[in-house]
Amino acid sequence: MDYMRYVIHISTKEANEWDRTRVLMSYILNTQVEKKNQKKPREIIPLWTDKYRILQKKPAKLPTKEEKEELLKMVNNGN
Repeated sequence: MDYMRYVIHISTKEANEWDRTRVLMSYILNTQVEKKNQKKPREIIPLWTDKYRILQKKPAKLPTKEEKEELLKMVNNGN
């Protein structure tokens, strides 16, 4: 079990180093090309950690109209 944790730690550490490298590459590229040809770091060098970072960034759920009305009722009843 400890060995697997170590392997995951080393793999993640290496992916973070590659992430820094591709960010620098995108800075260099994007300052030299037109806006339409600019690329994001994940487009230059895709990494296995990209899909996990996308999953972590879930958009916030906005309340529905019914939920808003119920919240207003709760607030008004409390006063």
